[in-house]
Amino acid sequence: PPVFLTLTSPIEIDFSVQPTMSNDLTATLQACQSPDLSVRTAAEQALQSAEQNNFPEFTGALATELSTEGKAIQVRQLAGIHFKNLLYAKDEAVQTGKHDKWKSMDATTRAAVKALLLQAIRSPEQIARHTAAQACAEVAAIELPYNEWPEFLSTMMTNVTSADHPDGVKVATLECLGFACERLGEIDAGPSIAAETTDQMLTTIVDGIRADRPDNIRCAAATALRNSLLFTRKNMETPQERNMIMQTICEATQSQDVKTRTAAYECIVQIAYQYYH
Repeated sequence: PPVFLTLTSPIEIDFSVQPTMSNDLTATLQACQSPDLSVRTAAEQALQSAEQNNFPEFTGALATELSTEGKAIQVRQLAGIHFKNLLYAKDEAVQTGKHDKWKSMDATTRAAVKALLLQAIRSPEQIARHTAAQACAEVAAIELPYNEWPEFLSTMMTNVTSADHPDGVKVATLECLGFACERLGEIDAGPSIAAETTDQMLTTIVDGIRADRPDNIRCAAATALRNSLLFTRKNMETPQERNMIMQTICEATQSQDVKTRTAAYECIVQIAYQYYH
C-alpha cells in the first residue's frame, strides 16, 4: 500500500503567491468558457501544462481559487470542477495513476490543499459549497481507506451538528459525505474502510436526517445514508445500531417533502437488496 508522509503540526501555504504559478489562473479558467475556439484551446493547453509541470502547486492554486470569497462564482466553480477532474477518471488504470499522483505529493502540500477545500465547504455561496463538496469527496475517497485526513470527518461532524453553521453548510457537508461514499463504493483498489470511519460517517448522517431537521438537510442526509449502506454491514449486524438506522429511515418516509420520502425509500430498497437478498 502507498505510504503517506505525515505532519507533526499543520503548516499553511499561500498558493496564490507561488512564483512559479501564473497569476492569471482566474483569466485562464474564464477563457476555458470562451466561445472562441482558439482562445478556449489555448486556455485548456495552459491548464494541462500547469498540471504536468507542477502538479502540487497547481492543485493548491485551484483550491485557492475555489475557496477565495469575492472571486467570480463561475471561476470558483470551474476551479473546483477542474480540481475534481485531476483526481477522477472512469478508466480504472487512469484513475489509479491520478490517485498515485496525489499520494506522491508531500504531506505539507496535501494538508494545505485539504484545508482550503474544507474552508470552501463553509462558503456563503451555494455553488462554491456544492462544488467544494465534490472536490473534497474525491480526496476523501483516496485517503479515508488509509486512515488519512482525520480532519475531514471531524469537520463534517462539526458542520452538521453545530448550531454555529447555517443550513446551507449542513446540506453541502451531507452532500460531500454522500459523494465520498459513492466514490468509495466505485473504487475497488485499496483496503476496506475502517469501522471507526464508518461509525463517524453514520453518526453525522443520522444526525442530519432527524425529524426536526429542515427538508433540504434531511433529503441530503437520506441520500448520503443510501450511499453509505455499502460500508455499514457491521452496524447493520448490531441490533441497537440497526434499529436506530431503520427508525431514522422510516421516520424520513413520513416526511412531507417528496424528495426526502423518495431518498428514504431508496434507502429501504438498498437495505433489502444488500442484507435480505
